[in-house]
Amino acid sequence: MINSRAKGSAAEREFAGLVYDWSGVRLIRNLEQTRSGGHDLIVHPDEVGPVADAFRALAIECKRYQSVTEANIQKWWNQAIAQAKPAELMPILAYRANRAPWRVVLPLRAVNQALSHSQQLGYCVTLSPEGFCHVMTEAVLNQGVKSHDR
Repeated sequence: MINSRAKGSAAEREFAGLVYDWSGVRLIRNLEQTRSGGHDLIVHPDEVGPVADAFRALAIECKRYQSVTEANIQKWWNQAIAQAKPAELMPILAYRANRAPWRVVLPLRAVNQALSHSQQLGYCVTLSPEGFCHVMTEAVLNQGVKSHDR
């Protein structure tokens, strides 16, 4: 049987690798998470630039389970919110079931600031890691662009 801590750390590294592949930003495991109850992944301290800074505004929680139910997702999302709130970060949930692709849950406001600021799961979107990284990089690229400029 696989040690759940080892499985969790392997999942965090796997997801961090996908983020690097799609955004160029290096995420590392938050080694303080066990002691402080924080989120799983943080931006590598050597990373600089606006995209890295955008990822620094996130509290990323990673989950890797044999199978995933809607109840699991709701429980994990509640955990992501609870861990993001004290740090005043945006909650992000990345999860993967065995033989399934990674999925990333994020609030609608991550996609468009004009949309609901509710963090209830019903007001979230679920994307692939590629889609998630696209949202993060596009948000940075479009920060200075006003809607009438498009």
